[in-house]
Amino acid sequence: MVELTIDLDHPTARLTANAGGKGASLARMRNAGLPVPPGFVVSTRAFAGSGFTLPTELDERIAVVELTDTGALEEVGRNARQRLMEAGVPDDVAAAVTHAYEAMGADSVAVRSSATAEDLPWASFAGQYDTFLNVAGAQELLDRLLQVWASLYSTRAVAYRKRLGIPNGAVSMAVVVQQQLRPTASGVMFTHDPVTGAGDRYLVNAALGIGEGVVAGEVPADSYAIDSDTLAIVERTIAHKDTMMAPAPGGGTSLEAVPETLRSLPALTDQQLAELAQLARRLTGLFQGPQDIEFAVYDGSVMLLQARPVTGVDDGREFEVGWEEPTDADYTWARPAGIIGRGPVYRLEEDAIRSLAEGHRVCFEETGAPMTRNHIVRFFNGYPYVRSPDVTDAEAMGRMRRHRERDRAHRVKGTSLYKAEIGPETERTLAELRRFRPRSASLTALVSHLEQARKAYGRVMGDLHWRMAGGMQQDWPSTYHEITGEPEVASGTLLQAIPNMTTRLVKRLRGLARLVQEDTDLNAVFKEHSYHRLNEPPLRSVRAVSRFRARFRRLLREYGLRSGRGFGSGVGFIAPTWNMDPGQPLRLIASYAEQDLVRLDRLDVRARQARLRAERRVRRRLARDPERLQKFDAALPVAVEQVNLMENHNHIMEQGVYGAFREAIHWMGRGLVRDRMLSEPDDAFHLSMAELREIAAGTGPRDLAALVKERKAELQQQAGLRPPATLGKAGPPPTNPMTRYDPPEGTGLDGTVLKGVGASPGKAVGRARVVTMGTTMPQVERGDILVAANAGPAWTPIFPLLGGLVLDQGAVFQHAALVAREYGIPAVILTRDATTVISDGQIIGLDAEQGLVDLTPPA
Repeated sequence: MVELTIDLDHPTARLTANAGGKGASLARMRNAGLPVPPGFVVSTRAFAGSGFTLPTELDERIAVVELTDTGALEEVGRNARQRLMEAGVPDDVAAAVTHAYEAMGADSVAVRSSATAEDLPWASFAGQYDTFLNVAGAQELLDRLLQVWASLYSTRAVAYRKRLGIPNGAVSMAVVVQQQLRPTASGVMFTHDPVTGAGDRYLVNAALGIGEGVVAGEVPADSYAIDSDTLAIVERTIAHKDTMMAPAPGGGTSLEAVPETLRSLPALTDQQLAELAQLARRLTGLFQGPQDIEFAVYDGSVMLLQARPVTGVDDGREFEVGWEEPTDADYTWARPAGIIGRGPVYRLEEDAIRSLAEGHRVCFEETGAPMTRNHIVRFFNGYPYVRSPDVTDAEAMGRMRRHRERDRAHRVKGTSLYKAEIGPETERTLAELRRFRPRSASLTALVSHLEQARKAYGRVMGDLHWRMAGGMQQDWPSTYHEITGEPEVASGTLLQAIPNMTTRLVKRLRGLARLVQEDTDLNAVFKEHSYHRLNEPPLRSVRAVSRFRARFRRLLREYGLRSGRGFGSGVGFIAPTWNMDPGQPLRLIASYAEQDLVRLDRLDVRARQARLRAERRVRRRLARDPERLQKFDAALPVAVEQVNLMENHNHIMEQGVYGAFREAIHWMGRGLVRDRMLSEPDDAFHLSMAELREIAAGTGPRDLAALVKERKAELQQQAGLRPPATLGKAGPPPTNPMTRYDPPEGTGLDGTVLKGVGASPGKAVGRARVVTMGTTMPQVERGDILVAANAGPAWTPIFPLLGGLVLDQGAVFQHAALVAREYGIPAVILTRDATTVISDGQIIGLDAEQGLVDLTPPA
């Protein structure tokens, strides 16, 4: 159970549900090693137990009152505040707060609101709730606590929630209590321009004393602009500072005169500005977006008081909607989920999405696959929105039943829909794409090939991919549990160390790593990561290097189209393939070259032996029940086939066909660079297929450089917009099929244990390596436990090095779970909060059989 008060350094403080938006942000900052004053949070549990629940009649009144009726809003808000103040602070909460306050040993504290709907990317609630500075004494702290709680129902806060459509019952209030600093200077910093959305400069406003004077505009403030790339100070305006805000002797704050000698001096030194800029860069990385930062200079160093997403960008510009067809406005359109880019998208990516949507349409009409239902797509300001056609659930289910019957008919013949139809067509498509020789091709030929690759991408990934998924009817973990009565997670042992394209890739990488270990020259190249030397004359003639190069070329011929796309991956549309960026597999080989490869080979053998032992053990158990044994013997081969199918289909579909499409774009770009129309191959992403056809025909835009520059500026402007979740007719958005992969109820942090779902059996204790999704391969050492939001094919080649895997999201059938099982790596998925509450480098323990992650395992 969540405590009434939580220290900011405790993992539970990093969860918004416990500590509110501001408290969770501060806790994550402290966990990341950023300079944040110490403190604690009075948790949402304390507020929930305050004895006050918004009466039903007040909640209903707030729901129906008009935003323009300020008198009525004030009345219901005042009524709610009065009832809360009369209820007071419960004795247990008062005791806990007093104890935490006295343990801090601070002379005075700052008391700040931290609602669960606060400091959000789309709703900051800035200034909506109360904050109290320079609070001294336990009793005054309790009084201020009650006032912060009551501010949840201030007129402005109630109106703000109504405007954003946030129900009152969905919001709770935590309160942050921190040591009150007595700073020499304070201020605010935006990592993006809050008006234009431009991200090329950090904007700083700073004054002497406490920063609330800057926020309220009550004191003169300096302004600075810092280049976000070089961190150089490019502009500064120094104000004449005659007043400053400072802690008042009796509590609170007051305006004071600034000593004459300080009035014309900068509030911040260049060193402090440099320190602030470095912190800003770290914060944008930590929170993955532009930040509005409050800071203070205390004892000569910069301290961070708050960081929240910049929400004021483009408030003056509406998200304009121009309907392609008048009837479109009669439907509800939603931001897409899954493989379709969420925007803003490149012009060429828009064409790819239309191809993908066409594939989805064909697939849904023939199979009823849920993942292809939302296939009608429109673009607004560079953002795609989707809806489903007017088809009933019963009709869609009928299509799905017919599709599965078709698969069963193939299985009666000893094959499957994938083996008989989908796989062969995909392989023919990929083989045809790979026959093209782009190096000396004309622009006309390059455009023709790109068009062919785009259509193939739509057909394979939009249609065939989901036909295949619709034919995979067996849920092996639950089938195993029904047959044997054993836990579902134990089913993974029977599927580990089964050869497929991924396991074969790992063996090839380890074989190349063994060559590196055995040769001094190669070893030096890979230790220094100076891979360019492999192509230089002094080394090319060395026998071991020549042998390595030949085997590496063969690896790329088979696996060079990999870009890492697939379920669970953060790899975007423009990610390069291994052929385009050989540094990706070379870095993998370098990681393996640092390992004990003999030990890794033994682990493979042990995993295979464990699978065979588990299979024999189950058969012995079921020998007395022939019916269940028959079911087991029928189900296991299907499960093995699905393991192979999941990895092998990714090799030819997500990696192969998409990789061929990505390389077709690359060669198209290189052709335009060759003909001096573009300066960079990737600039081709900013051109549509129609424009590329015109360019090849000699009728396209003349100044492509100017057009690309214009498109880049347009994309940056669109990125500053806040696209609504839905457009068009008011109503529930189209069903999101991805919600089936959301963490189930009961998962998440419970005390010092994370509850999730076991995806690969086993137990482990090791160092957590917490990483974010993306294209960059995590740097891990043997035995590390990888902790991530999710993981896709881009990362699975490093799995054999891991001691364990923990994911916030995921699914038992995805590539990460399958590869973990293949190598006998304990894995717990769907933990919801792992990347938030686990610190990089922290020692954690896994019990995948129980689906648990222990944050404080025994030594």
